[in-house]
Amino acid sequence: MTKKAIGVSLLVAGAMAVGAMALTSSSASEHRGTVIQVIDGDTVDIMVSGAKTRIQLLNVATPQAKQPQRSAECLGPEAAGFLERTLPAGQKVTLEYDAQRTDHEGQTLAAVYKADQLMNSEIAAQGFGIAIKFDPNTKFHEQVSQAQREAESAERGLFSTKIACTIPAQINDAMKAMHSVSVELGQTVEQAHARAQQAAAGRAAADALQAQDRKEQLVSAVLAEDALAPALEDLAETIEQTADLEIQHEQQVATLSKKVNAGRKAAGKQSPTQLPEESKAEEPMPKKFQTNSPRKSKKQSQPENQPKRVNPNRKPVNDNPSEQRPATQKPSREHLGSRVNPRANCEAPNGQSSKNC
Repeated sequence: MTKKAIGVSLLVAGAMAVGAMALTSSSASEHRGTVIQVIDGDTVDIMVSGAKTRIQLLNVATPQAKQPQRSAECLGPEAAGFLERTLPAGQKVTLEYDAQRTDHEGQTLAAVYKADQLMNSEIAAQGFGIAIKFDPNTKFHEQVSQAQREAESAERGLFSTKIACTIPAQINDAMKAMHSVSVELGQTVEQAHARAQQAAAGRAAADALQAQDRKEQLVSAVLAEDALAPALEDLAETIEQTADLEIQHEQQVATLSKKVNAGRKAAGKQSPTQLPEESKAEEPMPKKFQTNSPRKSKKQSQPENQPKRVNPNRKPVNDNPSEQRPATQKPSREHLGSRVNPRANCEAPNGQSSKNC
């Protein structure tokens, strides 16, 4: 080999070495960054290779803390707050990528490490996120899924039954309300009606939970179709049972109401067949014998100073009581004379008629 050839070879080798060093330095800078600010529970702005880069955490999704024209999702602000405390501004982080580097919005998809702590799985372990995967990026899905199972077992965050806005808490409350409805029918109209209302209230709350539209809430939709699917199936069965129980209580209300109305009608038609002696004595007189005022005697009806009226056509009465005939004495046969037997004085002795006849 000539000196010229040796010189060219050395020049090429040197250029290759410099290029390799530059490539290594560029690759290393892409894996290191400094936190600028946290945007959401699964989104953070990081300075990478001298440029502000929005990083979307791989294989994890958290509820939205800020949504245009909509309120924040359940535990969305809490998820963002946790990431802010863990990754404050100026925090040095390491980035690791998968097969696809960006999403349809131009955000960089990466796993974010704080020292040796994978933040993608750590936020799921706190119950603020769930595992998701979009092919071809599945590299960190298993780690995040394991963290989610830990949170579910411990009932943290999205899996808590003590945080009112979570789906498990709403399921738990609805199930309690429906299970508190008595299966025994009420013995009175009021009792049966109260149990029917209680069943209706519990069923309505459960129906509202079951009918929630989760299309715009990725985390809630995934939970409903995956981790919380068995609980929602139990809820649907309990709703049907409570609806049947509500119908039974309503039918009991109708049955008891009919009995009460029938008893009132029967009581109104009944009349006493025999009254006690005291009741008979106090029984009022018929209307035709009743008067509004006491009856006055004839003497009271005529004033004392008013002269007695005399009938001019009336025959004078003998005032001598000795000459008056007793009212009870009957006239004798002789006194009646011919009125008794008109032929008595017309017969002469020996059967001959008298001239007077």
